Amino acid sequence: MPPDLLATPECWQAHMGVWAILPSYLHESLAAIRAGLWRPRSPAAALPGVPVATAVEGVPTPPLAYAVTPEGVGVLPLHGPSMKARSKYGGYSTVDARRQLRAMAADERVGAILLHIDSPGGHVAGTKELADDVAAVDQSKPVHAYLEDAGASAAYWIASQARSVTANAMAMVGSLGTFTVLYDLSKAAEMEGVQVRIVSTGERKGAAAPGTPVTDADVAEAQRLVDGFDAFFRAAVRDGRELGAKDAAAVWTGSVWLAAEAKGLGLVDRVETLDAAVERLAAPLRAKAAKARFAPA
Repeated sequence: MPPDLLATPECWQAHMGVWAILPSYLHESLAAIRAGLWRPRSPAAALPGVPVATAVEGVPTPPLAYAVTPEGVGVLPLHGPSMKARSKYGGYSTVDARRQLRAMAADERVGAILLHIDSPGGHVAGTKELADDVAAVDQSKPVHAYLEDAGASAAYWIASQARSVTANAMAMVGSLGTFTVLYDLSKAAEMEGVQVRIVSTGERKGAAAPGTPVTDADVAEAQRLVDGFDAFFRAAVRDGRELGAKDAAAVWTGSVWLAAEAKGLGLVDRVETLDAAVERLAAPLRAKAAKARFAPA
């Protein structure tokens, strides 16, 4: 990754580590960034009349804002890859999403919440907390998820905690699992005449540093961490979707399915358009409003 694109420690921290994302998306994105074809985006501008998340000190921040239909369906867009912090490359912050979700829970205009998801997944950091918030908010105000074109990996983890999950016919659903990548650059360093030596205070401190061989112990350690993160992911999907152990094992392959296939596997409840999903949530709210309007004083 070009040095000029890693301007801050926060940026580096946000992008490194363990991912729950479509591997093809991550690999192609990294290739584009390395080639200089994908540049950082400029900060998003606030839209008139759209709620904007506010920083602690009152400084406006790039919006991850929800919209509310006349009937009271609050729609929260979760588009692109997710990370705990904001990324200059786009996507959404799980911290921002949690703030907006809690704002929707307190907003009297919102009678039902729809997570509009179009995401290949993202970083594991922050995903569990957002998924937990979805489940918690659903206890007081119904939360539903709509997967449009992509609802994979960490994005599905979040969706699985909603009351229902629907998707458009061509949505890619699944890629359930967690991974990280270890690069063995020792041969490249050797060819460049570079010898890397680690001076550390413990056996694992500094292990698998660039330029050193990746050992079986390094792989085992990475596997231990990946399995640990994945255990939270598996438990959430299994409980949220009420899947038995056999059904959960069948979908935990890393494969991606189209919506109809995902429905047959218990990952999706309905295959429908976004308009149909919004209308399905709006109808009871409209009926409730009409009943209240004509009720005796």
